[in-house]
Amino acid sequence: MFSWFKKKEEFYEEPQQSVPHDDEIEEALWEMKERYDLATEEVQLTVADKRKNIAHMRKAIKGLK
Repeated sequence: MFSWFKKKEEFYEEPQQSVPHDDEIEEALWEMKERYDLATEEVQLTVADKRKNIAHMRKAIKGLK
C-alpha cells in the first residue's frame, strides 16, 4: 500500500580544499571563512555575486568607449 514512499537520497558534496582566487578580496573572504567558521555557501554566494558585479561593470565600461 505504501510502496511509493521511499527515503529521499541525500547528496553530500565534499568541500573543496583549494579554492581558486581571482583577487585579494576573494582570498581574504576565504581566510575569514576559515578563521570565523562561516558557512561555505555564504562565502560562495558572495564571491559569485562579486564576480558577476565586476563582469557587469567591465561590460558597461567597455560599452562607454
